[in-house]
Amino acid sequence: MEFVEIFTGMSWIPALLLSLGLLFLIVEVFIPGFGFFGVTGILLLIAGIIVRIVDGLNIVQSLTLILLVLGVLIIAFLLMVNSARHGLLGRTGLFETKSSIRQDYDKVDKNLSKLVGQSGRAVGVLNLGGKAKIKGKIYDVVSVNSYIEDGAHIKVVEIRDNTIMVRKWFE
Repeated sequence: MEFVEIFTGMSWIPALLLSLGLLFLIVEVFIPGFGFFGVTGILLLIAGIIVRIVDGLNIVQSLTLILLVLGVLIIAFLLMVNSARHGLLGRTGLFETKSSIRQDYDKVDKNLSKLVGQSGRAVGVLNLGGKAKIKGKIYDVVSVNSYIEDGAHIKVVEIRDNTIMVRKWFE
């Protein structure tokens, strides 16, 4: 009987505060980030509890209301976590776990090793790094030890960590 009196004897102000607080928390479950809706929802729930206690609840009814609101908060949090792992939130970019780097980034390209010993021409200035045309294809290259001017002959001397290392070559 006391449990029912928590809600039946409630005036419209605590009812509005508690209802808006719950509504804002439901919105926060689907738009997570502890932003406006989450903070405002918690503050409205606290205000609703305080106003309801001041309206004339005894200690048992006050504790029951507080435990009830805490239970709702815990259920909302668990729903958000479940949705983040397995539901709609888990399929959004909010919890993206993939990397933009290719999975085979650190693997040595077998075709690059075939370029060792090949010659070509610098496409633009090679001030340590730049581009070179080797066997009709343009590659990103790194000059081993010197500045190489645009159009100069180059030779591939080694492949180091998927990087084509070149030197100036005189024909």
